[in-house]
Amino acid sequence: MRKVFEVELSSKNGCTELALPATRYALLDAVEKLELREGERPDWEILQTPACHNIYPYLDPAGGTLSELNALTQRLAQLNEREHAVVEGLAKLAHEQGERPIALSRLIDLAYSTDCCHLVEGVVTDAQLGRFCTGNGFVPEAEGLSDKAFELLDFAKIGREFCEAEGGVFTRVGYVQRREELKQVYKTLDLTLKKPDYAILAELADGTQVKLPAPLGETLADGPVQCVDSAAPGLIGQTAMVSTLDMLARRLTELELDGELTKYKAVLAATGCEDIPQALALADELDRYRFDPEPREPDEVAAGHLKGRLPEEELAALLPNVSLYRYGQAVMEQGGGKLTGYGYVQPSIGPSQNMEQGQESDEMRMM
Repeated sequence: MRKVFEVELSSKNGCTELALPATRYALLDAVEKLELREGERPDWEILQTPACHNIYPYLDPAGGTLSELNALTQRLAQLNEREHAVVEGLAKLAHEQGERPIALSRLIDLAYSTDCCHLVEGVVTDAQLGRFCTGNGFVPEAEGLSDKAFELLDFAKIGREFCEAEGGVFTRVGYVQRREELKQVYKTLDLTLKKPDYAILAELADGTQVKLPAPLGETLADGPVQCVDSAAPGLIGQTAMVSTLDMLARRLTELELDGELTKYKAVLAATGCEDIPQALALADELDRYRFDPEPREPDEVAAGHLKGRLPEEELAALLPNVSLYRYGQAVMEQGGGKLTGYGYVQPSIGPSQNMEQGQESDEMRMM
């Protein structure tokens, strides 16, 4: 599914970027990174609008939930350019009628109401609308006029009157006219964030989707597939054989039961893992890494490092007088550690010059 928005999500506990529409696990992962409590909504800012740059100005940046924003982008991703123009027109009408900004719930209803409207492509001014209406028999008084008399008509006035009478609006693509009541879809949607009933969702070349791990005793035909959703979102987009992904899905299930899934996601991010077999190997090598979920910035790494080495009195005197950020960077460089959206990861023993390749070298083996 094509991406509609790139957003930055933030809370008092940090921030993360997310492409929308997002998969179910990607949404849950963002909530985990931001440490959101149930019912708490993050602040969000749209960074890029690759598919809907004419609709996003109507969004309410201070209202709505992450699930609502994702539901809107899921619908927008399904629409073609003509349908986007209709949504833009409906949003523009709502804006002109005083809905400023427009609630996400309302925009969702508008996005599902494209078949309730008529779009006249290429008609973007009063004059063009007037000429279209007159030339297509919508102005009985103009019937039978000669070509010369026809061209003397005030098309701009005719178009303006039609637009006002019909409650239509001009968009970049054409003229949008509502022809029936808009749909009320928002109330029917289940926007509850729920854990999926799979660890990995794989997709075959023909679009068929397979939930992994497969039930015990079920045999799957082996072949190349792509990971389209995962309990470890860093794996999304990677390809492998079904059998390999199934083994990894079983390991993810075990890691979650053992309370190690967040550490695993952090290690994937820190090592830059982009290979399914490598990701499978990392699942059995987590004891080579230390993981601390608290630090998210270098100064927090520095404070934690000093806290375990100095008495409280000395620490209280030192902290206000040193550059914790620079000190934290030095600590990370010396220890081979990296900050991720989940926390701080470093080798269990000794520094690492290149954590991305650490799991491939015998010299970098860690306890």
